[in-house]
Amino acid sequence: MQFDDKVAIVTGAGRGLGRAAAMAMSREGAAVVLCGRTQSDLDETAGRIRQAGGRVASVRADVSLGKDVERVTAGVLSSFGRIDILMNNAAVIGPLKPLWKVRPSEWETVLGINLGGAYLAARAVVPVMKQQGGGKIINVTSGLGEMVMPLFGAYSVSKAALNHLTRVLAEELRGDGIQVNGLDPGVMDTPMQDAVRGAGSDLLGRDLHGEFVRMKEEGRLKPPEQVARLAVFLASPASDRFTGEIGTESDYRRYGFQP
Repeated sequence: MQFDDKVAIVTGAGRGLGRAAAMAMSREGAAVVLCGRTQSDLDETAGRIRQAGGRVASVRADVSLGKDVERVTAGVLSSFGRIDILMNNAAVIGPLKPLWKVRPSEWETVLGINLGGAYLAARAVVPVMKQQGGGKIINVTSGLGEMVMPLFGAYSVSKAALNHLTRVLAEELRGDGIQVNGLDPGVMDTPMQDAVRGAGSDLLGRDLHGEFVRMKEEGRLKPPEQVARLAVFLASPASDRFTGEIGTESDYRRYGFQP
């Protein structure tokens, strides 16, 4: 197994892609530390990993709070002694409304989790990875970071900033054996998509809401387990030769990834 003796932190690990990626990394031998805000979801993920014979710990934490991130990092080092992989997956879709109607508190929440959480987690683990001589940071981005979709403005801005954070970190850490790459999962069958559809046609408009509903009904939403294979690839030695990339499963084929 390619992650024997490796330790991975996965944020937003209670459900969706975070859960699938944590389980996939565990199957490859990693000790996985789950981080999230909902204890029951973390317990469910941890239980599945333990049932499969994996090593796992879970910590309830809000990645937008520096003290929580520091507590997670200190706990991981105390329990496992190292940090090899960080997957910044925690995110909220945010208020679905025009940007000029987004309240400052809503804006701060979206940016604090989607962007600030990745910054704080990277800031906490990079010194550890530098001392170890290397590591992997995977930032879960979104195609909405590169396009304009009304009503999704706060989320889109947070992901656009995360894309640039990924590239800057990658360049700064290029000589330290730390690869930083972005994973654009596409549209997945996750609780976040449930929430988007649940917003209804009155808010999203009939056409956009209808498209999201059809994607679910026609089976066009990716299972998170499929995308988790890309997370494993980006956490593996196969990604040693590139950094600062942001893309989907198809984009990473040029580096040898097989969806």
